[in-house]
Amino acid sequence: MKKSILNGVLGLAMTAVWAGNVSAADPIRVGVPVVFSGPGAFVGTAEKNTLEMMAQDLNAKGGINGRPIKFIYYDTEAKPDVAVRMVTRLIKKDQVDAILGPTASWTGLPAKPIVEKFKMPTIMLASGSALVVPVAKWVFKVPPDDRIVVNRLLTHFKAKNITRVALTSSQDGFGNGGRKAFLANAVKFGVKVVFDERYTMEDTDLSPMLNKIKKTDAQVVLNWSSGKAPIVFAMNYKQVGIKLPHYESHGPLSAQFLKAVGDNAKGIMLAGPKIEGYKNLADSDPQKKVITAFKNAYRANYKAEGNLFGSGAYDAFNILVAALKKAGTDKAKLRDAIEQTTGYVGVGGIYNFSATDHGGLSGKSLVMYQATDNGWELMK
Repeated sequence: MKKSILNGVLGLAMTAVWAGNVSAADPIRVGVPVVFSGPGAFVGTAEKNTLEMMAQDLNAKGGINGRPIKFIYYDTEAKPDVAVRMVTRLIKKDQVDAILGPTASWTGLPAKPIVEKFKMPTIMLASGSALVVPVAKWVFKVPPDDRIVVNRLLTHFKAKNITRVALTSSQDGFGNGGRKAFLANAVKFGVKVVFDERYTMEDTDLSPMLNKIKKTDAQVVLNWSSGKAPIVFAMNYKQVGIKLPHYESHGPLSAQFLKAVGDNAKGIMLAGPKIEGYKNLADSDPQKKVITAFKNAYRANYKAEGNLFGSGAYDAFNILVAALKKAGTDKAKLRDAIEQTTGYVGVGGIYNFSATDHGGLSGKSLVMYQATDNGWELMK
């Protein structure tokens, strides 16, 4: 038996606690193919913790029409081929009613055709716009994608009179999506890309590429990558002595990134969801109450801070549960109910899905951050 399947069967296939009287009703089976191993293990852990916390509460109140939620977890190992196998296994062998995941764009993209083929209602926890553009009937996602993040960054650049940008990106679904969106929209904001180079997720020294940027007339540097790549980039950035302002995609918006790079993170700017700066949001912001509730619940259950990745699972769970209450587990009706989600105020933003938009978020869900000694702070 392969390692990933063994992990799923013996270690990661978990059933949410059914509190109170045991129900004889069949559980609603939800597959969760996310990453539990390697450098990105903290991502899957945050997602699993959140889902377990919420299902435990839901099941204690009687589940959905008397049926408890049962999760089946598999480790994608952050590998496209493993993700495809695990998604296929969830559909064909485990016969799940819906899927939440995968986590990363480069694992979600190859899984997308599988989901479509088997007509499985799926809410992905990955952010690449290619997951939902063009619209795939059975695939939705909750994190903000490169299109709206790029637009927020370009709006910021225009306000700061930034017209020349050095662009670097990773060669994967996430990096490719961000690069494509930036190149497509930069001119409209009066921005010229004076440097454009890509690197692999396996690169451990980006110094040669960064040294090339010194020879350009760029005003700022924008890096678009996720996973461990932004860590390598940030460490090398300071080592080669680049003095230009450093911008990142929304991928590194976490306390774990700041801890990994230490003082090298100071000054990095990015556009991302409101979760890291929620305490400083206006009380009139409808998301503030939701983010506070998520943070408090996660802290009470795990004595740790809920992060961006857990918040994606939180929103995906709530959207799925609302659809299940409305439509039950008939897959076609469930898919339709997810697509009819409008006005849902989540941690990640206010979601409005439609037949032409399976991402559901607008730029209003994003704010600008800068890394300081006090963590990620909102920029004015």
